[in-house]
Amino acid sequence: MLHKTNGIVLHTINYTDSSLIAKIYTEKFGLQSYMTNGVRGKKSKTKASLFQPMALVELVVSNSDKPGLKRISEINCSHPYSDIPYNIVKSSIAIFLNEMLFRSLKEEHPDEDLFLFIKNSLLILDLKTESCTNFHFCFLLQLSRFLGFYPQGSFSEKTPTFELVEGKFVSIAPSHNNYLKTPIAKLLNELLNTNFEKMHAIKIDSFQRKILLHSFVLFFQFQIQSFGEVKSLAVLEEVIG
Repeated sequence: MLHKTNGIVLHTINYTDSSLIAKIYTEKFGLQSYMTNGVRGKKSKTKASLFQPMALVELVVSNSDKPGLKRISEINCSHPYSDIPYNIVKSSIAIFLNEMLFRSLKEEHPDEDLFLFIKNSLLILDLKTESCTNFHFCFLLQLSRFLGFYPQGSFSEKTPTFELVEGKFVSIAPSHNNYLKTPIAKLLNELLNTNFEKMHAIKIDSFQRKILLHSFVLFFQFQIQSFGEVKSLAVLEEVIG
């Protein structure tokens, strides 16, 4: 049986000379793997560009409970990006967030609110005219809320440290090294209390940004089993500084 759904492309693997398997986060079915034929041939009807990471697409797919790969019958771009592909800062952020999502989203069951959050966030990134250098921090914090491990507590004189393993602000630094001290913990608190519209107002220097970036990845690694290494981290760090 065929179904229509919106989707966000996360990852692809070449299957044959002209076919591929795409991992797509869908609005109706959650995270799914689909096979599609005739993508890279000279006479291909389906453009390979539709399967670029973070592409927003409309799908007609087969979704059944039978074992085996599901298939894409039809795919079209739902919202073409106007700036992300041509803006090195935005494209680097999108590639990084794509990998974070690919490693974070494990469940097949649908979550329409999460889907819409991701989709709308990407459209905001594409249209944003102010600085986007804090965008990935705001995005990941909101994503952690959907995934069930949003940071607990808040920064204060009594709780000046953020413990990355437990994901909370604490009064005393833990015995291990996986925590944020003042002023980085304070910056995290500011990011927790902002949004995409006002995020550019938070000033973070290159040293603080590097610590925060690595800490965010570490935070997700602690919360999600088998999260793995984030290869795009170095690229984002190089571009944004």
